[in-house]
Amino acid sequence: MENFDLTRLTDFDFEAVCKDIFEAEFGVRLEIFSPGADSGVDLRYLHEEGSELVIQCKHWVRSPRSKLIERIRVSELPKVQRLQPSRYILATSVELTKGAKDKIYNILSPYVKTPSDIYGITEINALLRKHESIVRRHVRLWLTSASVLSALLSKSVLTRSQHLAEELDSTLRTYAPNESYSRAVELLETRHTCVIAGIPGIGKTTLAQVLCAGYVSEGYELVEVSADLEEANSLWDEKVAQIYYYDDFLGQTTLEEKLGKNEDSRLLAFMGRVEKSSNKRFILTTREYILAQARQRYEKLHRHRFELHTCVINMADYTYRARGAILYNHVYASGLDDGVKASFADPAVYVPIIRHSNFNPRVVAATIAEAGSFSPAGKDVGERILDNLKDPRSVWSHIVSHQLKDPDIQLLALTYSFLNGVYLGDMQDLWISLSRSSRDLRTSIATLDGTMLRTYRKADKVFLAFHNPSVRDFMRDYLLEDQSNFLQLVKGCAHFEQIEALVVMASERDEALQFFRRNLDVIEKVALGAYESQGLRSDGVNTSIDPAERARVYLHFGKMLASASILECARRAIIEDEAILDASDPEDVLAIVQVLSESDRESLRDALPDAVYMATEWIREDLSSWDLLESAKSFLEDLAGIVPDISVPGVEDDMQWYAERRIDEWAEAGPESNLDPSMMESILAFAREYDDPDGTFPGYSEAVNNMPGVDDDDYDYGRRELSGSDSGMSLMQEMREVADMMGSLRTDDLR
Repeated sequence: MENFDLTRLTDFDFEAVCKDIFEAEFGVRLEIFSPGADSGVDLRYLHEEGSELVIQCKHWVRSPRSKLIERIRVSELPKVQRLQPSRYILATSVELTKGAKDKIYNILSPYVKTPSDIYGITEINALLRKHESIVRRHVRLWLTSASVLSALLSKSVLTRSQHLAEELDSTLRTYAPNESYSRAVELLETRHTCVIAGIPGIGKTTLAQVLCAGYVSEGYELVEVSADLEEANSLWDEKVAQIYYYDDFLGQTTLEEKLGKNEDSRLLAFMGRVEKSSNKRFILTTREYILAQARQRYEKLHRHRFELHTCVINMADYTYRARGAILYNHVYASGLDDGVKASFADPAVYVPIIRHSNFNPRVVAATIAEAGSFSPAGKDVGERILDNLKDPRSVWSHIVSHQLKDPDIQLLALTYSFLNGVYLGDMQDLWISLSRSSRDLRTSIATLDGTMLRTYRKADKVFLAFHNPSVRDFMRDYLLEDQSNFLQLVKGCAHFEQIEALVVMASERDEALQFFRRNLDVIEKVALGAYESQGLRSDGVNTSIDPAERARVYLHFGKMLASASILECARRAIIEDEAILDASDPEDVLAIVQVLSESDRESLRDALPDAVYMATEWIREDLSSWDLLESAKSFLEDLAGIVPDISVPGVEDDMQWYAERRIDEWAEAGPESNLDPSMMESILAFAREYDDPDGTFPGYSEAVNNMPGVDDDDYDYGRRELSGSDSGMSLMQEMREVADMMGSLRTDDLR
């Protein structure tokens, strides 16, 4: 008879399981309330006749039964008396004797109608066995069932995989399911082999261990491979369902000397053998860059289509809810005192962590694990987690310092010198100009692709970029620490796009700005040389860079550095080359005017009237559509705000003329006029701003009536535009669930 170790569940897990159990048992939909401020209510059902069913969930795992009974008498009874529910049910993870149930019944009567409305661990287990689908719905529940744990403690597992069995005890307490789990299961079921790859700290080993536990629960024998594939072959038993687990099968730091003679052949042969066997599964983990090294070094691995067996864990798997669950589980299972745990129920503490762009499960786990040694006067744990997330060195520094070769690091540095992805052909040209071989470039890309860098295709061309923002953050600080090599990188910058990246760097870090000022002669020479550079290739072909964008970047850079030569370069581009008239982005034009208006340099202030004139001419050049008219109106209003002393024309007359014709057309034919309904919504909103829309725009009322689903009495374009955002509702739901989860850390039931 299956029993479940409910003591391994968190408070939030237990409440969620109870909700599903009682909904299935009673056939009703229960409301769930945030723990910690429930006033005696965790779950509730309001009957249409007015009666109220209240269910209280007490996950009582570290205190004796007598204390639970005392807590109910002292704390819960007054809450129940205030609630006056029609029926009150208590569910607890404590084993209750008949005598204990009778005591609780006497305390809570008449709200508890019968002792049967008091559910202890025995009754909860019985209901879980009755509603098997609930067990499978809660991964952390079935992974901690008695059958899984007893299987992991079996003699064969302890003999071959004792360390793994011990690790699983803590892993199962903190695991938070995400999308990578279902992808990995699908690979194991269809191809019987799954290579779990990802960056350091993202959860490869955790996922592998959870998968192993799942198969053990289904009767598979666990075989942990520690040295090479000969171990696995020697333990192969055709009659026994077996799952083989090979963690870091290519090494933790580098590929050098990891694979023995013919090990690549044995690996592929074993994968083929597993794929043909219905009762075998094979799980391997590796870091993506090491897998890339292996495929580069070993011809047989290079030819094998590893992508068919590979589950890559990436940050997209970690939704806000998944991140919240990771944080919650580690805090709940930690040795932190109750007050520190309760601090994580505050949104000001947990929201910045789960929404941080560099979120990493390893950083969260490591910080909380080390928190026991923090002094009371030090920063709180939440702050320390944020500090560690802000400093990506904890993830990347060891790789760069100990595992990568010089060409690899140089490629990372060059990639940093481009804000966005760079076409591989351009990178190759730059690489060769630095006296590096094409072979080194191919080797470094193969090593870093999928880990610190990523390659992607656009218009059938290959581009190169950082794998995620944390790598860029790390490389910025890494370069600033190694300033001699950074200066050499700067000297090699030959493209405008690289200068743009340096400007962004100076904006992000004062150390970078001071470095540029100390080396102003070098920076000026490089910047002036790169100004006339041809644009890098987008979609594989050279593209010209917007002259206004160049001028805006150089104005900003010159202002930051107080460089007369860079500012003069920008001024000439604006006035002599009329860069504004060839602009493509209104924000570039407004930024140029802003800098000119604020400058204390006479040459720049003198250029302001001409720049404003060109800006108004540029924006009014094409007013052939409603979108262009609206953009022009907004642009000219912003421009007038920047230069209040200079007359700036408007486009209201043009908009009125355009609106009159479109409203008349829509009033006559409505949707059959082939006009865009969304455009008409905007035009009608513009018309409503007039005191007398009907008098100004003949046909206005008829046009409104022709709008589908619109009531003129409450017509609100803004409200229509904001409605129907499924993704927004999804995000709100995620954050509500996280709030409920973290709220349980504030409950007074923490013992």
